[in-house]
Amino acid sequence: MIKYIIMLFTICMSAFFSGSELSMTAVNKLRLQKLAEEGDKRAALALKISSKYDFMLSGVLIGNNLVNILCSSIATLIFLEIFKDEGLAATMSTVIMTVIILIFGEIVPKLVANNSPESFAKFVCVPLRVILLVFSPLIYLSLSVVKLISKAVGNKGPAEPTVTEEELVSIIEKSEEEGVIDEGSSEMMQSAIEFGETTLREILTPRRDMLAIDIDDECHEILEIAMSSTFSRIPVYRDSIDNIIGVLYLNHYFKKVSEVGVENVDLENMLVDGCFFHKAMKLPAALRQMRLRQLHLAIVTDEYGGTLGLVTIEDIVEEIVGEIWDESDEIKTELVKTAESSYEVSGDMGIYDFFEALEINARDFESDYTSVGGWAIEMLEGDPHEGDSFEYKNLFIVISEMADMRVMKLTVMVRPDEGEEEEE
Repeated sequence: MIKYIIMLFTICMSAFFSGSELSMTAVNKLRLQKLAEEGDKRAALALKISSKYDFMLSGVLIGNNLVNILCSSIATLIFLEIFKDEGLAATMSTVIMTVIILIFGEIVPKLVANNSPESFAKFVCVPLRVILLVFSPLIYLSLSVVKLISKAVGNKGPAEPTVTEEELVSIIEKSEEEGVIDEGSSEMMQSAIEFGETTLREILTPRRDMLAIDIDDECHEILEIAMSSTFSRIPVYRDSIDNIIGVLYLNHYFKKVSEVGVENVDLENMLVDGCFFHKAMKLPAALRQMRLRQLHLAIVTDEYGGTLGLVTIEDIVEEIVGEIWDESDEIKTELVKTAESSYEVSGDMGIYDFFEALEINARDFESDYTSVGGWAIEMLEGDPHEGDSFEYKNLFIVISEMADMRVMKLTVMVRPDEGEEEEE
């Protein structure tokens, strides 16, 4: 009878070690951290154990191997009593115990632990801590052997974990779903991840929307533009906006006007040299250059050196922290839901913001334009008219308003994709 009790105990311990291994590996440390901060002592202990991963894993593997060996030995003795034949007893013990340990000592506990790793980790953390303390001499010995072997084969240390951008975003989204972080923090983290791959072309103010001054304009016209502007800096060009010769700081300009009069201002001598970046420059590089040169505005150029638009430090920072509203900013709603699956969209809305708002996978998307309106013109082969339409994935898009050749508004209908229809 004692043999059966010992065998049952070893199977239970095998399940304990297998579940502990998976739960401590798959556990959400951010969630445990939050629970620990709220006073959950078991969560704090589980977090401490999972943080020392190599130590925990070594202890779990040692324990699991010991109980499995003991279980097999006891099973062999039991089968020997039944069959009286050593060869048959060993064979039956190997076959039957392999199946039992595989199912009840490995698969079942790992599936249970995987369903709720945090709860399982909190459940096993106290006995696991005791077991790890008991096995600590063996654990340190095994870790020392591993270190020596690693040095012998030229391994300088553990490899840096490779985590893709998609995996990081997935981790953040899961943490948001589980309540570990709020929606605002989640959006900021995801923006920070994407920040390094975003180019100036994706966030610039297009040349058509730029406020700029022609150096050859009448002095009173320049003053009128400056006084009506909500900006503190305005690019200045000669002959064409593709030939920007500098940037006018309005506070310096107004001070000069008050000192010498508008007609006596030498505008060209007041200009600050412009900062020019290619459209393909990444945001971190642009931000670094603007900070080094203490500039707040830069001109974005195309491959021919022409003016594509402009970008400010505020535009770049907003890619991480979200929209920063000034008192003078006009609040514009670029996407409005008009029906269950219908939206009215501004042609000026960023194309990637548009896809994100409608939860469209845009990883394979390519376009020469950064706005929804520009993309619509491209899709209609450069000849758009009100009422024209096109389709993209599960979107049906109609141009609803134009001004000259500029797409001002579009109506977008979202159709259920094929996957959703099949599930229904």
